[in-house]
Amino acid sequence: MVVAPLPHRVGVLGKTPRHAEFVRHNTASPLAQQLHRWLEEGMARVQRARAELPATPHRFVFTAPGQSTALVGVLTASADSVGRGFPLVVFTELSVAELAERYALLPEAFEPFLRGGSELVREAARFSIPELLERAALLHPPRPGDFKLAERLKGSILSEHSCAELLKPVCADKPPEARYYALHTFLTACAGEHHREQGLAQVVLDCPLDGRMGPVAWLELASRLLRWPSTSPGFLWSEGSKPRLLLCLGAPASTLLLYLAQPDLASSQLWPLRTERAAALASAKRALTPAQREVLDSSTSSIEQLLRAVARKV
Repeated sequence: MVVAPLPHRVGVLGKTPRHAEFVRHNTASPLAQQLHRWLEEGMARVQRARAELPATPHRFVFTAPGQSTALVGVLTASADSVGRGFPLVVFTELSVAELAERYALLPEAFEPFLRGGSELVREAARFSIPELLERAALLHPPRPGDFKLAERLKGSILSEHSCAELLKPVCADKPPEARYYALHTFLTACAGEHHREQGLAQVVLDCPLDGRMGPVAWLELASRLLRWPSTSPGFLWSEGSKPRLLLCLGAPASTLLLYLAQPDLASSQLWPLRTERAAALASAKRALTPAQREVLDSSTSSIEQLLRAVARKV
């Protein structure tokens, strides 16, 4: 299916250190307004917990129940000139049909936009508001060739990297059974939340990432398991020394910012792919099929082989 892209507009929302006023630019769409409310509700949770968002820019895909569009962008902790904290966000909008069709391609296809957005929010203190908006307008959406390149890169990640590489950040300093727990947790969550295509996420999967591969493989697995035709899960991810994907099985709830601010928070809705509990590790191993365990146990199994062992290809 060929999906017509939306007109490209770059939105800017939030606070900058040089100014007291709130920045709102290209934020009139219904989903952009929902993003604003979501940020307000999320920051209220963060402040009540006496926590702070990390200073590192985070990349995100934001969706909302019943909306026909999604937002792709970057957010970072920020504050105004008198010290009132609120994130600074740069984003663009796309149709949910385009998102559903190209879900696992977004991190690579939007890489130039997201890299430029990350640099912009990181350096926002240098700019006046007109300068900030002028630079935001220079951020370009993916071109058709960018999606073709992203498709090739996804294929390379899935076929040339092993599932052991994918699970290495999950299994670091853990027993060998940690790989069974990670996969079983992911499968259980997607099976249990399949019905939330048009609802707020009640489960967020916390996935440590391999910095070379990013979130692509986990997004592809979620896409094959959920098979949602009209939208896709929202998510947020970081790069750097400890890259991390927070994958919402549904539209992001305002608790997502709290999980970002408190990575070790214990919550019934936050499902880490890691555990210290020996009984949970053993139970997860028993729950997988022999064929699934065989793929995980082989040092040469590719990520694509793992995905085929647990889910149909979209």
